[in-house]
Amino acid sequence: MNEPYWWYILFVRAGAEHRVVNDLRRFFAHSGIPYETDPFCPESECYYRSKELRKLGKNYIRRPLFPGYVFLETNMPADEFIGQAGRYIYASSDIIRLLKYGESDEIAMPENERKRFEFLLRGKRCIERSVGYIEGDVIHIEGGALVGLEALITKIDRHNRSATVELDMFGRRVTTRVPLEIVSKS
Repeated sequence: MNEPYWWYILFVRAGAEHRVVNDLRRFFAHSGIPYETDPFCPESECYYRSKELRKLGKNYIRRPLFPGYVFLETNMPADEFIGQAGRYIYASSDIIRLLKYGESDEIAMPENERKRFEFLLRGKRCIERSVGYIEGDVIHIEGGALVGLEALITKIDRHNRSATVELDMFGRRVTTRVPLEIVSKS
């Protein structure tokens, strides 16, 4: 995406994230808008215990990282975005509203928040599983999206191979589960 670019966030009906992403892609492809747009739903790998998946050699599936939210990366300024995409957003039965930050009417995700989240995604649209070990009470991450971000981890669920992390998102502090496989504990 060419600089400058912004991320806008749509609050959608849970379970409709991928449908909204596909609808937005079609809308912007046929609208003739001279801006680049890339709607996406950030995902996370989740450990899934299923006989069917184990037979296929898969233990992880992808799920929305933030159920009920769709992100739109674009170089379209906010006033243009509201004018061009507003009619589609407000006519859609799957989109509840466009997220605004704080008491202001600012709709673009703050740049510092966006950059932190891009760092966590590592240039992908999915947080891939991390691998680490526990030594005493200290968590050491050896590979994956959480390398260097051990301080964000608030809880580890070794049985479900996940960690709960706390992030500053959507103008507030949110918790979400990300994949983390602890290979040893000493």
